[in-house]
Amino acid sequence: MRGPSNSGISQLMRPSLSRALLSTSPQGQQWPRPASWETTRLNPTGRLLLLLQHANQRSAFSTTTTSSLFEEKAAQEPQQPNQPKWRPPSDQALEQRPVLVVGAGNIGRRVALVWASNRRPVTIYDISPEALRSATEYVTDNLAAYCAARETHPGPVRTTTDLRTATATSGSPARDSAGAVAAEELARAPWLAIECLPESRPLKTSVLALLERSLPADCVLASNSSSLTTAEMAAEGPLNHPHRLLNTHYLIPPRNRMVEIMSSGATDPAIAPFLAAHMRRVGLAPVVVPDGLQSPGLVFNRVWAACKRETLAVLAEGVARPADVDALFRDFFHAEKGPCERMDEVGLDTVARVEQHNLERAPGLGSEGVLRWLRDNYVDKGRLGEKTGDGLFTEAERARLREEHERGRHEKVEETAGA
Repeated sequence: MRGPSNSGISQLMRPSLSRALLSTSPQGQQWPRPASWETTRLNPTGRLLLLLQHANQRSAFSTTTTSSLFEEKAAQEPQQPNQPKWRPPSDQALEQRPVLVVGAGNIGRRVALVWASNRRPVTIYDISPEALRSATEYVTDNLAAYCAARETHPGPVRTTTDLRTATATSGSPARDSAGAVAAEELARAPWLAIECLPESRPLKTSVLALLERSLPADCVLASNSSSLTTAEMAAEGPLNHPHRLLNTHYLIPPRNRMVEIMSSGATDPAIAPFLAAHMRRVGLAPVVVPDGLQSPGLVFNRVWAACKRETLAVLAEGVARPADVDALFRDFFHAEKGPCERMDEVGLDTVARVEQHNLERAPGLGSEGVLRWLRDNYVDKGRLGEKTGDGLFTEAERARLREEHERGRHEKVEETAGA
């Protein structure tokens, strides 16, 4: 998997960030890893399905021991009548407790970068060392520039392939003289876990259930999905605590600052405003769907879905080329990029999965033919866009478009200065 890079920033930041901020957790106490995990050719869905299979076989720490430790800790705290289901962690606790990002792919690494931009600790978990290396390179290349633009300071970003380290510690756990994880690490477990996995309801639901059992009782569980609602996941999956579950849909950070928040239908009412306030601290701009409403696709993707569908229909029918569609779009809306370039950024496999969910929810859409065309000509051939090289645009065509975008931004600055 390719990680976006910026060679200028990379040369500037690599000596400091890679040593001081980015680290990989010790692997001394990992589960025995099945041979199938050693392959680097599995796509993210395959990798996470292997994770679930292995976690179900060897759940001694991740699902039983970890949860029992947190339950024992909770039992020692005095219980008050009518105690709220969820209590926000203190600002002091947030300085030590990381945000956990599950999935080191194109979106996960970007979400991690944003959360690390205000002295916040972040842990990125993935079972693929290759994916984590690519995510580390991306964060190393881009975090300092994002912080410089916002006049903030970066926090530590740690990566791990060990679920125990990810869910029960700070990501770089303190150890006693015998090498065992120190007991105080329980107080440094994540306060927010964000799954950034492929758009598969069984996959997302199973991973969220695994996280629910492995994380402390006050950890907020967030799904980055927009096409799958956490209300559906809670209704259909083995999730026992929907009061701390919700959708948080990030677009393409850090360039896009907007993030949409929607309740699971049972989310504690204190969580959304608390989370929105902390999102603003790291430069995000949250939009909250009102309580009591469920909107598959949330806000933006309901509008974007129609645009994608008609764009793909125009291409499938041979009415226009991707360059023509995007040129018309850019000219009319004064936008930097058109729908074809945007779909290449997101990944055409993701576009196909989302449209499949839309069809299952609303069979009358009539986009079966468009979806089949997209899969036959692009997805099944591995032409997924930015993540693989070629997509609706070739890699060379996208490079030329980037040059045009840069020239356009420069000309805009010159025109403004001379106005």
